[in-house]
Amino acid sequence: MVRFFYNLILAVLAPAAMPYWVLRSLAKGHSWTSLREGLGRIPVSKNTTLRPSVWFHAVSVGEVQSSLPLLRSLRRSMPEVPIYVSTGTVTGRTLAQDKLRDVATAVFCAPLELPWCVARVFSTLRPRLMVVSETEIWPNYFFQARRFGASAMIVNGRISDRSAPQYRRLRFLFRAALDCINTILVQSDADRERFIAAGAPPSRTAIGGNLKYDFDANSSSGDLPAVLINFLRKTGPDLVLVAGSTRETEEALLAPALREVAGRVRKSLFVVAPRHPQRFGEAATALRQTGLPVHRRSNLGSVESIDLPAIMLLDSLGELASLYCRADLVFVGGSLNGWGGHNVLEPVLFGKPVVVGPHMQNFHQISSDLLEAGGLVQVEDTDGLRLALVELATDPGKRGSIGATGRAFAQSRQGATERAVREAKRLYRTALPRRPPAFFKSIALGIPSAIWKTSARSRRRAYATGLAPARQLATPLLSVGNIVAGGTGKTPTVAWLVERLWDEGLAAGILTRGYGRRNSSELRVLETGDPVDPLEVGDEPAMLARRFASTAPKTRLALHADRFMAGQALEKLGGVDVFVLDDGFQHMQLRRALNLVLLDATEPFGNGHPLPLGRLREAPTSLKDADLVLLTRCDPAMDHRAIRETVARVSPGATVFHSRMVVANLVDIKTGQAQGPESLAERRVAAFCGIGNPRSFFGTLPDLGCEAVLQRSFRDHHRYTAKDKRQLGRAAAENRAEAFVTTAKDAMNLGDAAGLALPTYVMEVELQVDEADDLLSRVLAAVSGENAKDS
Repeated sequence: MVRFFYNLILAVLAPAAMPYWVLRSLAKGHSWTSLREGLGRIPVSKNTTLRPSVWFHAVSVGEVQSSLPLLRSLRRSMPEVPIYVSTGTVTGRTLAQDKLRDVATAVFCAPLELPWCVARVFSTLRPRLMVVSETEIWPNYFFQARRFGASAMIVNGRISDRSAPQYRRLRFLFRAALDCINTILVQSDADRERFIAAGAPPSRTAIGGNLKYDFDANSSSGDLPAVLINFLRKTGPDLVLVAGSTRETEEALLAPALREVAGRVRKSLFVVAPRHPQRFGEAATALRQTGLPVHRRSNLGSVESIDLPAIMLLDSLGELASLYCRADLVFVGGSLNGWGGHNVLEPVLFGKPVVVGPHMQNFHQISSDLLEAGGLVQVEDTDGLRLALVELATDPGKRGSIGATGRAFAQSRQGATERAVREAKRLYRTALPRRPPAFFKSIALGIPSAIWKTSARSRRRAYATGLAPARQLATPLLSVGNIVAGGTGKTPTVAWLVERLWDEGLAAGILTRGYGRRNSSELRVLETGDPVDPLEVGDEPAMLARRFASTAPKTRLALHADRFMAGQALEKLGGVDVFVLDDGFQHMQLRRALNLVLLDATEPFGNGHPLPLGRLREAPTSLKDADLVLLTRCDPAMDHRAIRETVARVSPGATVFHSRMVVANLVDIKTGQAQGPESLAERRVAAFCGIGNPRSFFGTLPDLGCEAVLQRSFRDHHRYTAKDKRQLGRAAAENRAEAFVTTAKDAMNLGDAAGLALPTYVMEVELQVDEADDLLSRVLAAVSGENAKDS
């Protein structure tokens, strides 16, 4: 309810607020491209997000800077996972693009706090995990994370003294948002208390430490541009004083101190770095009041020589940390004018003596701890600043003592990155992503979906109570089915089961409808090895009949909508020891010895909605009738505990098994020659398919080591025309593809390979079951005579 009224207010205010947002963003230096990204139109193709990703949000320079060790550690720990970084400011984005070139898959402008904008980003990125830095508690980010089934966490969480009362007043809203977060790692005890007061669940709010303590001084000390290195070498200052992240009016407040230090240390260089680029001109004007020469960093290349003392205005981005490394003395801004201070840990971890003003409320805990340890100097006013800077400028021993004390203390507090990475990896593995329907689609199809759900539940109840009678064949019957329409891997599972039964000396008969065949009302019986036409029998039966000719040669397939009639036809022919009912979980007209239900581990319950709004044939509660549940497309790196727990709640007696599809061969469709999966490595390929879950096919392409320059999907069971082949050929040529690759099912629907201008390879996949022996023993036990099930 809170979410509904919150978004209703946003929807009402959005039309009036949008022009202001556009003008304000442009005034702050955002481009039209970033405005488009703010509306959720990010420069990321869905074709590049086949592997589940991580979305990391850090609003500005400070959050990006403190998050660098975490993001680099995540990249090392999860090298195959795409990491997308969003920022809320131009400077934050510039820094992220510069510092994270080898870490982030893409950097983009964060979406507006409007549900449709945030949902669009989730729909594109499909993240398993969203990580938000510090105090960016935008409710819709977390509402949408839960809606899309992504894990969510806050790292380096903090709520300042000034902000805490506002969060408490709006507890009714923030409690709803914070309840959507799996883990909140805060900086200190005080921050934990403030988050809980704002509505965070205490059980999910823990002290993780401060990421800023994990600043990697070594990685930032050597990336100073050559022009600055040459400048420092030529000028040869005896003292380098860096004033970093200065805010409004602070340059004028610094002026007296700089003048006096210059009088005491003649060869002194003062580097002043304003926090925001739009203040560079204002800062230069204020610094000229010192009477010292002021040189802009951007003009150093044209300056022949500079006499010291002098001031360099750092009108660049991303160079402050490396200049801290070269400093002898540091002042951190935002602390003289009441702003609340900025991060002091970067220069402290370089072992530099740091001076701050009286206003450090934004970094209260850090500054208090450093002051207590003797690793920081705090002054009360501009006169105190002048005295402190002069004293430290003329006393190298005291500078060294304060710097060494501060660095030792800061290093003793490191470790937050390791804790955050460990928790991020756990949340990534345990997430259950889904693709919820769009708002207007929900309205249009909500009622038909509810009708479907009710009728499916009523139908299953009718068979369970005997109101609708089920018939029984004389031969033991095993059902292979699912609760989600299409794409769970039923056909490879049927093949695996039939071939394992054959190895045990049992000939199987497959009962299937034969979807898509020309005459669906005709009863057809197929012998393996018989010439088959996919148009007459359907693509999947044709594919299985060809396969079993060499792997299970006495297998028969009976095709009819009435599977009881099909089973009787095979029983009359004889030679069948066990029936396998293909796509049989909803075919409750037949009693079965065993119900094997498949769940795709990547999207086990679709988007959570029944047909036609979603892909659920039945609600997950129907799993109560499952004997065995096989998770398909399992990633060994993922933790599927959440799926197992869901199955256990509705079907305590069902055993869960785990499997995945592995590429066995690539078969040249024209020659029939099989090649190893590595044969397409480093080649540009155009991939196409017409299957229930095309993402599952496209997701295997990276495993081949090829570059998929084109991905084209068609509807399930699509029969390819000459026009389709010509269009595929043109698209492949435009993308400079060297070969086509498709699925074995699509090979049945291609007809001959004529019309395909490039070499075309069929990807043959095999089911690999982790607990294969246990699963097979359960199947054989059912075949040997366990009581048949009614549904």
